[in-house]
Amino acid sequence: MIDIMSLEELSPDEEEQFFAIFEYMLTNDDDTEAARHLSQGRAIYISDPHYPGRAIREHPDGRRELMRLDMASGQLVVEVAI
Repeated sequence: MIDIMSLEELSPDEEEQFFAIFEYMLTNDDDTEAARHLSQGRAIYISDPHYPGRAIREHPDGRRELMRLDMASGQLVVEVAI
């Protein structure tokens, strides 16, 4: 398991490794956990090759938002609804 709260303490190289692991976990998942989160009313985050370097937040109601990491604040922010 990776801890997103540790991002503030990571060096640029460690942050790059973190996101490589995160991306790997997202692309190699069998969707069971994602379906469970959605069914319990929680949003999920997915990757899409059409949006390199971004994440998509999918809500249980089907809404999707393109997210980016704001480097100044370290927060994920909504770039646009898709």
